[in-house]
Amino acid sequence: MRKSQEIGRSVVSVALACAVMACPVALVGCNDDAGEQGAVATTGEQPAEEQPAEEQPVEEVQSEYDVTIDGATVTTDYEGAPAMIVDYSFTNNSDEATSFAVACSQKAFQNGVQLETAIVTEDLGNGYLAEIKPGATTTARMAYSLTDQSDVTVEVSELISLDDTLLAQATFPAA
Repeated sequence: MRKSQEIGRSVVSVALACAVMACPVALVGCNDDAGEQGAVATTGEQPAEEQPAEEQPVEEVQSEYDVTIDGATVTTDYEGAPAMIVDYSFTNNSDEATSFAVACSQKAFQNGVQLETAIVTEDLGNGYLAEIKPGATTTARMAYSLTDQSDVTVEVSELISLDDTLLAQATFPAA
């Protein structure tokens, strides 16, 4: 029975990794300016200072992954619209190598509505998709499109779980 669970988990991990990889790939080339490949609009504004997290208590959870939400920075996306970059730390305590993208679901909300991911000009690094070995820790950065200047609540849970127990939660000001 244990071997079949491992095989099932591997199949689900591969399927999820493919789905996650397909999203950014589908966005490449979604530019109305044909012939201006690689052109990026900049506003000349400097990103705002990193906002401190208003930590919210999360009940102690038995999980194969340790996640902290380390901070957030208000910035703009590639079109100049408001966005927020959230910094995460991810530790893999499982028996197999995995990535933050495959192991966890991270969501940001404003006014109770989930925010869409944003495309920003800042380098977010490879921590979100990088596979890490058991016991290793990496940092990941995700960008979200802001809808207004209300607070942003960020939640992280295991991607595949029988319940929606949060691994981490924090609230940041968007203004």
